[in-house]
Amino acid sequence: MAKPTKEDASLVLQIFATAIADKDYQKATNWFAFEVNETNYEDYTKKYPMGSEGYKNFMKFGNYGELVGTLVNRELISEDLIFEMWGDMMWEKAKPIVYGLRKDLAMPRFLENYEVCALKYPKWAENNPPKV
Repeated sequence: MAKPTKEDASLVLQIFATAIADKDYQKATNWFAFEVNETNYEDYTKKYPMGSEGYKNFMKFGNYGELVGTLVNRELISEDLIFEMWGDMMWEKAKPIVYGLRKDLAMPRFLENYEVCALKYPKWAENNPPKV
């Protein structure tokens, strides 16, 4: 992908500002990062069944990942900027939940842009070692 532009930076700032202003999104992200410890879909659905607050939190978090992933995958925003700020966007933690939801919802492409984007991260990280 081309070097990030000022337009990319502006879009990242808009996404970041929207995320910071959205208290429900902040709650969902913190919940997913710090409260979800289930490592498989079965345990996750027992604790957070469809319709629960946890389910709604995951949908909010996952849909944000899908939005960012779509922009990256369509080359509408620099993956460099996204990966430098958010890494793999907690994909490994989300993966079993996404795969389970794809099956339960009969939606094989559910959050696929989130996944495709996150799968690009390891190669990006290899080519962009830590700065410190």
